Amino acid sequence: MEYKYANWVVRLREDSRPRTLVLELTTACNYSCIHCFRFAARDFKVIFMDEQLHRNILDEAKSIGVRRIVYTGWGEPTVHPRFTEFLGLSKKLGFEVAVNTNGSRLDELAESFVELGVDEVYVSIDAFDIKLYGSIRRFGDLSKVTRGLLTLRNVKLRELSVKPVVKAMLTVTKANVGEISKVVDYAVNTGISEIIISGYIPYIGGDLGLDCLGDDGCRREFKEGLSKLSLKILESGIKVTKPLLDPTWTRSCPFASNKALYIRADGLITPCLYYSRSWFTVIKGVKRSIEEVVVGDVRRDKLLDVWRNYSKILLNLDFNNIPSCFNCELQNYCYNTMSNEYDCLGNTPSCSHCPYLHMLSYCPI
Repeated sequence: MEYKYANWVVRLREDSRPRTLVLELTTACNYSCIHCFRFAARDFKVIFMDEQLHRNILDEAKSIGVRRIVYTGWGEPTVHPRFTEFLGLSKKLGFEVAVNTNGSRLDELAESFVELGVDEVYVSIDAFDIKLYGSIRRFGDLSKVTRGLLTLRNVKLRELSVKPVVKAMLTVTKANVGEISKVVDYAVNTGISEIIISGYIPYIGGDLGLDCLGDDGCRREFKEGLSKLSLKILESGIKVTKPLLDPTWTRSCPFASNKALYIRADGLITPCLYYSRSWFTVIKGVKRSIEEVVVGDVRRDKLLDVWRNYSKILLNLDFNNIPSCFNCELQNYCYNTMSNEYDCLGNTPSCSHCPYLHMLSYCPI
C-alpha cells in the first residue's frame, strides 16, 4: 500500500502490524467520578464483552504478532464478571498485560495479579484525603484502595516478584489541584513506582467549573504543585510524567507511538480511546463535537486488514502532518476546530485539537 506525501511516495512496511490492543471489557463502572467523560457520550449504553468475542480477539492478535493487551476503556474492567478468566487467558497466550483500574477491587485481585504475572497495573487516585476522594470519585473509598495497594505490595514482596509494576494516574481539576504535592509521599508508602499526572478534559454535561487548564489562576497553582514535586522526585526515585500545561508544537499520539488499536466492548474497532465515542468537549473555552471514528468490526474484519486500511491516519501522525489548533490564533473562530471531521491540511478525521496528542492528558497505554 502506497501513499503520496509531498515529494515522497511512502509505502507501508510489509511487516507492519498493531503491537498493542486496548480492550474495553465493559462500559459499566461502580464509581461515578465527577470528571469522567462517560457522562458526555451520546447514546451511551452499558455493555459487557462476551467470552467468545474476547477469545477470538486474542487468538487473532496472537496470530498476527500483537505483543501487548491493555484492559481499560469507558468503563471499569474489573467489574466484568469474567475479568480474572480473561486475564488468565491473555497471560497463557503470552501477551504482556496491563490493567487500568479505579482500585476498588485491588485488595481481592492482588493475589491473582501476582500469580498470573500481570505486567502493569494503573490505579486512578485523584485525592489523598478520604473526604475529598469520596467527593471526586463518588461511591469510591480511598481507604479500600490504599488497603488494596498495600496488599499488592505485600504479595509481591512475599513472592519476590517485581510484577505487576504499579502506576498511579492523577487527573487534576480545580477540586484537587492542591493534592499534587502529596502524590509522591503516597506513592512511596503504597508501593507505586510511577505517577502519571493529567489535566482534566472538560465536557458538555459535566461540571465546567472543574476546568483547571482553562483558568489562569488554577493553571498557575497546577504549575506550582508540579514544581514542588521536583525535590521529592529526586529523593524518592519515583518517575513522574507531567502534562504540558501550555501546549507547544511538540506532539505525540500515544496510540500511534504504541502501534495500538482500540476495541470497544461491542467489537467495533477505533483508532483510539478519545475517538471511540461521540461526545462534546470544551477545551480552553472552545466547544467541540467529537464524532466516533470506527475503522472496523472484529466480528467481520481481520485486524491486519483494518490496521493497513487505517494506516493513512498513522502516516499523518508519524510524519507530524497535523496542525495544532491550540497554537493557532484562529482557534476560537475557525470552523475546522469545532469538530474532528477535518482540519486545515485536509486530514480526516482531524487530531489537531486532541488533548492526548498535545500531552495535556495521558492514556494508560
